[in-house]
Amino acid sequence: MRKLVFICVVFFAFVAFAERENRYFGDIIDYGAEYLSPEYISVAPDNTIAVGCKTGDVVVFVKEDKVAGKVPLGGRVSGVCFAGSEILYATVLGENGKLVKIDAKNLKVLNSWNVGHFPTAPAVSKDGKFVYVANQFTNEIRKINSSTGELAAKGMAVHEPYAMKLSPDNKELVIANHLPEPKGGLYEENIACAVTILDAQNLKTLAKIELPNGAINCKDIAISKDGNTAYATYVLARFNVPTTQLDRGWVNTNAVAIIDLKNRARKTSFLLDENTLGAANPWGIAISDDEKTLAVASAGTHEVSMIDLEALHERINAPRAPKAPAIEDDLNFLSEIRTRVDLEGLGVRNIAWVGNKLYAAEYYSDDLASIDADMDYEVEHIDIGGNSEMTKSRMGDLFFNDARMCFQQWLSCATCHPATRSDNLNWDLVNDGICNPKQSKSMLFAHFTPPTMITGVRKDAETCVRAGLIYIQFVERSEEDAQCVDEFMKRLLPVPSPHAPQGELSEQALDGQILFETAGCSKCHKGEYFTDMKFHDLKTAEGPDVGKKFDTPTLREVWRSAPYLYDGRAKSIFDMLKNFNKNGLHGNTKDLSDDELKALEAYVLTL
Repeated sequence: MRKLVFICVVFFAFVAFAERENRYFGDIIDYGAEYLSPEYISVAPDNTIAVGCKTGDVVVFVKEDKVAGKVPLGGRVSGVCFAGSEILYATVLGENGKLVKIDAKNLKVLNSWNVGHFPTAPAVSKDGKFVYVANQFTNEIRKINSSTGELAAKGMAVHEPYAMKLSPDNKELVIANHLPEPKGGLYEENIACAVTILDAQNLKTLAKIELPNGAINCKDIAISKDGNTAYATYVLARFNVPTTQLDRGWVNTNAVAIIDLKNRARKTSFLLDENTLGAANPWGIAISDDEKTLAVASAGTHEVSMIDLEALHERINAPRAPKAPAIEDDLNFLSEIRTRVDLEGLGVRNIAWVGNKLYAAEYYSDDLASIDADMDYEVEHIDIGGNSEMTKSRMGDLFFNDARMCFQQWLSCATCHPATRSDNLNWDLVNDGICNPKQSKSMLFAHFTPPTMITGVRKDAETCVRAGLIYIQFVERSEEDAQCVDEFMKRLLPVPSPHAPQGELSEQALDGQILFETAGCSKCHKGEYFTDMKFHDLKTAEGPDVGKKFDTPTLREVWRSAPYLYDGRAKSIFDMLKNFNKNGLHGNTKDLSDDELKALEAYVLTL
């Protein structure tokens, strides 16, 4: 048996090595051509702009709207942040990712340090002595000595920290958590992503501020100069209703939360959408230097909302009319105080102000856009050496994220499947009945593990893609467009598990691997994708689904897909096996000790 363990370990190490070498993982795929994919922006005091290019493995420096130079980083860029005008820090993705220190004047790498699994969102202290990075999938926040690269402190966010900013006084770190914390029992309490506040000195948690029930995809944070207010972008999923229509934000709306940092509480939220026109997938957010304008990028609709900040707060503080909807539900709330600027480019993500110009990273146009507030929001595009010609898979990536494919632009595929994975919510999709909601599924390997949907109502992922366009986005698209989405999804690869560093299994996980065999887990979870692609009734169904057989899901990247079971009632693998497998049908685990169940969990989380 130990020989089998060794062979499996070598296999997984080989797979992880191959993925590391190619630097393709998650939704970062091999497009079949070279692209920069600009996503991250930081501005220096001298107004130099650093553009972190995710798939181009490079930082591009822009000065006075012209490229001033480039620094290749040899890996997928996941964030940039200036320390003064001479030093830039960048994070690079990987199983043991990098924090890279760059000489921004001489355009060269000064140093780099390993900073853990998939680091992102660097932030620099005012004195430049410390750099903070977030490890998205381990929920860790690290404080790094900028001279030595040594770890000065470590703290924890809630779930998938995605963006973070230091307060103006440098005392607090404000963090946007991308997805809801897995809680189990999805209708028992608030299921929403949160904003975490940490003490910048020791990284101890000061507050966890949950956004409204159904809040997902929290992408960015902006903080006012006085440090009293933070603004966070997110999607509000109306997951408690059947997905029978899209009108007036029935399925989801797109929002900004206003956080009172002094009292460490959410003051309110407001919607970016209008009655018949969504502003899907809000991403970057930035306050102008004069604090007169709040800019919000909508990645799904390729536009930026320019909001009169003073008028916004006046409207928030004004008495509401007796029959007026709550601010958080008011699709007319920004009427007359917001201008929607079409960037005429594709995939706007992070944004930053330089004087009265807003700069926007356009992921799919492979360029940098500038919007001049003094010239009636005139838009220009800066060539940073990108590639605007799209392969079929690159086009499919765009379509997966493009809300213009949707009726009234309310959502895209990526709204419920951020980075092609799950939003951790239950949805009632009506395709297998009504009032029987189920977990949103990851798209990883969907084309190779038919059928699709938890109850297998679609025979394969190709059918699922086309049905999704019709019944979720309420549009009809060409077969060619659907084939592009297929091509994109087929190229998805798993993120290497943080529970198996460099593909190596711990002693506990090795013990769990043996139990995986002896408990019979491998009878159904077998092969390359750890699924037999068959239906089984494990007697876990409730309500209208009692007696139904469910499709066996892949266990690849299962460490990332909590909560578990078809309705997300189990918070963890351990919880699922201990509390929701009393009959022993979901692997013969009913007689295993807690230590054995934890070992089994440890192994499964390495897949």
